[in-house]
Amino acid sequence: MALLHRMNVKSSRKAFLCPRFSPRLINQGTSLKRQARLSYLAPTSSSSQGKGPLQAYNDMVGEQRIEWNGKQLQVVAQLQQVFDQVLDFSSRPEAYRRVTYKFVDFAIKKEEVVTPPKGLYLYGGVGTGKTFLMDLFYAQAPSSWKKRRVHFNQFMLEVHERLHRLRKEGHRGDPLATVAEDLYQQAWLHCFDEFQVTDIADAMVLKRLFSGLLQRGSVMISTSNRPPEDLYLNGLQRDLFLPFIELLKERNRVHHIDSPTDYRLVHRAYGLATDTLFVHSRRLTGLMNGEAAPALAVPNAGEEMEEDGARFGFKEALKSATKGQAMTPVGIPLPQQGRRVHVPRVGLSTRTALFTFQELCEQPLGAADYIALSQSLPTLFLADVPVMTLVDVNKLRRFITLVDCLYEARTQLVLLTDAPVSELFDAAAYSESAQDEVFAFGRTVSRLMEMQGADYREHHQTALSKNDGATLLGRALGGRDGGWSGPGPEELFGFYNLDGRNRWDSAAKVRAFLEDLAEVTLQRRDVVSDALVARMMGSRVTVSARGMEEFMTEGDGRAKLEAALREGCHGQADGS
Repeated sequence: MALLHRMNVKSSRKAFLCPRFSPRLINQGTSLKRQARLSYLAPTSSSSQGKGPLQAYNDMVGEQRIEWNGKQLQVVAQLQQVFDQVLDFSSRPEAYRRVTYKFVDFAIKKEEVVTPPKGLYLYGGVGTGKTFLMDLFYAQAPSSWKKRRVHFNQFMLEVHERLHRLRKEGHRGDPLATVAEDLYQQAWLHCFDEFQVTDIADAMVLKRLFSGLLQRGSVMISTSNRPPEDLYLNGLQRDLFLPFIELLKERNRVHHIDSPTDYRLVHRAYGLATDTLFVHSRRLTGLMNGEAAPALAVPNAGEEMEEDGARFGFKEALKSATKGQAMTPVGIPLPQQGRRVHVPRVGLSTRTALFTFQELCEQPLGAADYIALSQSLPTLFLADVPVMTLVDVNKLRRFITLVDCLYEARTQLVLLTDAPVSELFDAAAYSESAQDEVFAFGRTVSRLMEMQGADYREHHQTALSKNDGATLLGRALGGRDGGWSGPGPEELFGFYNLDGRNRWDSAAKVRAFLEDLAEVTLQRRDVVSDALVARMMGSRVTVSARGMEEFMTEGDGRAKLEAALREGCHGQADGS
């Protein structure tokens, strides 16, 4: 068995902190995770407020929150130039407008064209701080600017969903022009993280979409692992994509940050986790000897199996994360696509899910499915991750996309693998056409390393406090005089309403609520009987958020339920 070992470091020791801020765009709102990450970049001194990224960067260096880096300072200087120009653009937009005349259908047509300042396209190797610097710019942008920060995968999913909806509604005219107008009205400053093009559907719409955005006055800041010339390399009908590359270079400064240091790996050394990566050495030995790999031991399956230390550690970590709760299947809705993502095993009280690699990466799933999972599940356990080759290129691509989505949402990922993460892709012999996969997997390794680090886990723990049923219920029950002292009934009901059905129509949901209530009131969870669950299935609290509100505010009903839980507790103590 090979396990990563934890390294303890004094808090005074400096490390380059490279936090990755990514909004989970739920109903276009600002999520808790995004607020927590952007708060790290908020100025701590009034002198840097509104001055732009250069002043903010220097202040962070002076406060020893980050280490000075010459390569990054070059980028910050360019971002400052963009910031100053956009500031001027926002204060006097008329200076950036010009009128042109076109001869259309035997008539002269007057047209107003906006030429906004150039943006910045920043590319470079993994872990060099690209996203950190872009987020520094975003955090300094005044609130009066209509701005948006989004992962490029999610942005393009939204574009295609809007196009699909317009076509379904029988929209007349150019749907891309309508989408461009809608996106511009939502925000004119776009910050795109991980700009990449691998899909022909994306490649075919980008030129017209971004032409529409830029013509209206949009400014874009982008990060990428590839230079513009390498986007959609070796893609189908790439000649049709080339005009977009020219547009991208024309409307953006292009800067290569060539720092040789992967700060995710540096940062990783300042506190490794021992319970997020388990390398299954025995399974590797068995596979090498031609033996069949053991199946995943699903909790509560009632099957005994011999297990090595890694599998045992994986199961113990899962038991701790779920508080020993029985896991149940659930379908997470994707409203825009009219379907659900199947989650075969989830502990409802902590929203901790368990998948096998086969269930997530060998099925026809994509970024939309993985984003839905990352937005709903704060912790995900993934078992039996094999060593992949180019023969398994579709599995590899799905695994890369999965890690990207979980990383962006700051989801805690716990792996049971056949090899250390750096060895999960065997790229000993690859063709020129596989450069994208080789490069992308390097980013995946870097992210997986960071996801084991103390800083990432600290951000996750902050969000986890909002994704624990007992914690939410405890806050709601804080006001023993009746009424709500914490989350409202909608928020509390919504936590258990993971499947979006708006009814507590399963024993698993009711049991999760009762076990959380027992934890809050009795400091134990093993007192919920099947009879009590059955009794609750027909009560008001299982119907809706209104029922939850009535239960929480009517002391008599709540007292009776707590008494029933205590009765179960005494029954166990008496051995009955």
